[in-house]
Amino acid sequence: MIRNSTLHDVLGPEEMKAVYDAMRREFGGTGHWYHCMNGHLFTIGECGMPMRLARCPQCGAQIGGQNHRAVAGVTSAMDLER
Repeated sequence: MIRNSTLHDVLGPEEMKAVYDAMRREFGGTGHWYHCMNGHLFTIGECGMPMRLARCPQCGAQIGGQNHRAVAGVTSAMDLER
């Protein structure tokens, strides 16, 4: 599977810090970051675990999940979680 560029590939350290700071300020935390089955990034706020089903705004693939379990094809964006 080919993954899209990560935010680390596109943004520098100062810009990444600005993204995290904005999420913390606007959403009360940074949540957790994930990739849809096609590699597009998305985030889940609050506890960061999937509780609702949704569609990727970039490709329409199913994202999210239920009862803290992600739908098939969704993977944790470990590069951003570090």
